[in-house]
Amino acid sequence: MSRRKPRKSYVKGAPHVKVRQYNMGTDKRFDIEVELVADGNIQLRDNAIEAARQAANKYLEKKLLDNYFFQVVAFPHLVLREHSALGVAGADRISKGMKRAFGKPKGRMARVRAGEAIFRGRIASAQLPEMKEALRKAHTKLSGTYTVVSRDITADSVNLLRSLVGRKMKKKVEEVKVEEAAAAPTAEGAVAAAPAGKEGAAPAKAEEAKPAAGKKK
Repeated sequence: MSRRKPRKSYVKGAPHVKVRQYNMGTDKRFDIEVELVADGNIQLRDNAIEAARQAANKYLEKKLLDNYFFQVVAFPHLVLREHSALGVAGADRISKGMKRAFGKPKGRMARVRAGEAIFRGRIASAQLPEMKEALRKAHTKLSGTYTVVSRDITADSVNLLRSLVGRKMKKKVEEVKVEEAAAAPTAEGAVAAAPAGKEGAAPAKAEEAKPAAGKKK
């Protein structure tokens, strides 16, 4: 190994993480903190975490509007690699098998150990049943067994530093922005085409008048 040409031991070309948002709701002072804790060591794909996040957050938005805070704790750091090989008849004569196979990046994964939280939510004491139901819906999208753990944070020093009004988390609407950006030039082009068409109609009448004058001669 040299300074001019150092060895690279990391995975190049890692795919993007599919979890679109990690903080949802309103970050303010609440009474209860609820977590979805893994009972054992487990590995979760990023698409499974995203499906669980959407299921839980959709239920919370419907029931509690913005009066909650929901957070994705587990982050899919690890990169999944797959050694592509033909799985049809006679593939043993085409593929070289798994000898020294490093594989190509195919996805992302989070490694969660027993006792670690995957999702965390903060709500008022009266809204505890809704948060537990949201975490139950998230549990159905994940493999493994989990436990819902709640604790009182009314006297927690970190919670007391939070504002009573709080700060509302922005929703990511990337897909809508792309559609609006694509529709904007089309609308401007239609407006610009209308005057151009009117201006182009006037010279056409003048050209028609010239042959008519020639016939009179």
